[in-house]
Amino acid sequence: MIAVLDFGMGNIHSLLKAVSLYTDDFVFTNDPNKVKSADKIILPGDGHFDKAMQNLNELGFVSIIKEHIAAKKFLFGICIGYQVLFEDSDETNKIGSTIPGLGLIRGKIRKFEGKPNLKVPHMGWNKLFDIKQKNTKLLKGIPNESFMYFIHSYRPVGVDRLDITANCHYYGESFPAVVEKETIFGTQFHPEKSDKIGLGILKNFIEL
Repeated sequence: MIAVLDFGMGNIHSLLKAVSLYTDDFVFTNDPNKVKSADKIILPGDGHFDKAMQNLNELGFVSIIKEHIAAKKFLFGICIGYQVLFEDSDETNKIGSTIPGLGLIRGKIRKFEGKPNLKVPHMGWNKLFDIKQKNTKLLKGIPNESFMYFIHSYRPVGVDRLDITANCHYYGESFPAVVEKETIFGTQFHPEKSDKIGLGILKNFIEL
């Protein structure tokens, strides 16, 4: 069974509809007991890192997610659910401070900055580059330079290159768009909003 976590972060109707294309064995839930019994967890959503971690802590999901990973079960983080996989973020109202993430993947979440001629947030369609076909399970069969739908102002930095299975170019830099580490998977973009190729990524995860 797949547990899609309901932790109050953004409209996830399109994700639930996409998951239902490939399985009916899933539940959208904020019930810790249902999450504990899941074989796979999807951590979705849009929004603010600080609020996402606050909600995960208040609902008791942080320890459950870590127990899930310790049991070698699969986890897929999407957008803000991707960013909270990392060590910390400076997306907070307190200037100069950071908010701890789940710490499952090495790296820190920082805002795009220093390019006045480019817009933030990074919003719309952009390409995936450097797909590591030999090392990926999530991107199996996904062509290099496939377009995906992004909406974010922050991105991971300092990520172990062995955990990165695809990059994206924006703001004059290359940033990790997909990470995979053992049973942990994450995409900065929304696969459920990325047409048939994006749906193929969700299918790959569901079929793991």
